Parts: sequence; structure tokens; C-alpha cells
Amino acid sequence: MTNAAACPIYTYNALVQFVLEYKYLWGSVFILMGVFLAFFGRKLFSAALFIVAAIVFIGLILVIFYSTFLSDTTNLVTWIVITCTILVGLLVGFFAMKLEKIGACLLAGWGGFCCGVLLNETVLYYATSVALSWSINCACALVAAILAWFLFNHAIIISTALIGSYFTMRGVGLYAGGFPNEYVLMEMISTGEVA
Repeated sequence: MTNAAACPIYTYNALVQFVLEYKYLWGSVFILMGVFLAFFGRKLFSAALFIVAAIVFIGLILVIFYSTFLSDTTNLVTWIVITCTILVGLLVGFFAMKLEKIGACLLAGWGGFCCGVLLNETVLYYATSVALSWSINCACALVAAILAWFLFNHAIIISTALIGSYFTMRGVGLYAGGFPNEYVLMEMISTGEVA
């Protein structure tokens, strides 16, 4: 988005714009998934593993596609790509559900990534370094995934609680407004738009 004087205020990538365009749909989806994962993640481990593996795959593919060839405008091609990505993501979720130990590492890795996001949002944003932010997120994900291999139950409980609470707050933030995506904030900090 830019103002009349062509000074950048926010730079949203196409995926963030798509989520914001349909924020009432995505907000309710995030809240429902977040509450489910936070409160029932260990009891319904197979379902939680299916959901998280599908979401991780879908998210990664959409980030890659939106950063390479999908445009900022929503059209038929966008919906076809998203539908196909969701279908393949459901298949990935099914296989992760069958390979529980590996799926648990994936689940804990994403929980660790959410913990890294929490660290960046509370303390490390003062460093104003995108590289440091990504390094912390990836390091937390890797450590959590390795720990999950040895501490299976603890990793499942902690990671589903972290992922669920993140999704719930992200959904509430879409409805409440004024809570930009973390990665948009990192981009704004790196360009000096926010101090």
C-alpha cells in the first residue's frame, strides 16, 4: 500500500493480502483450529498431527508460490492453485499421521518456530535484524524437533498449546484489526519504517 506521495507505508505480500481480503473466513478458521489444538491437541493427537502437517505443507507451498508467480489479485488461477495445494496438503497430513514419530517432530518443530516468533515479538525486535529473526525462529524449530524425538509426550503437549494459542490470537487479530503479521513487521523494521 502506498499513499498519494508514493511513500511506502506497508508492504504486504500477496499471501497476506489474500488472507486480509477474506479475513472473516480466515479469522474464524484460525480461531477454531487454535482452540482445537490448544485444548485437545494431546487427546486427539492423530487429528492434531493431520491438521498441523497439512497446514505446514500448505503454508510453505503458498509462500513459495506467492513469492514467485502468483499475483496480488485474486482470480480463478489463485483459487485453483489454493485448492490443489490444500488437496495435496491433506495427503501430506495423512502420511504424517501414519508416521507418528516423524510427525511429532514436525509438530514440535512448528511449535518451536512459534516460540521463536514469540521471542522475536517480545524481545528481539529491538535488534532490527531480519536475519537474526529468521535464525532464532529456525533454531527454535530445530531444537524443538530434536527434543520431540526423545521427549514425545512433553513435546506434543507444549507444541500443540503453542500452535493453538498462536492460531487463536492470529484469528482474533484478524477480527480486531491493527495487528499486522509478524513478517510484515519484520520487513517494516528492516526498512526503517518502524523503530
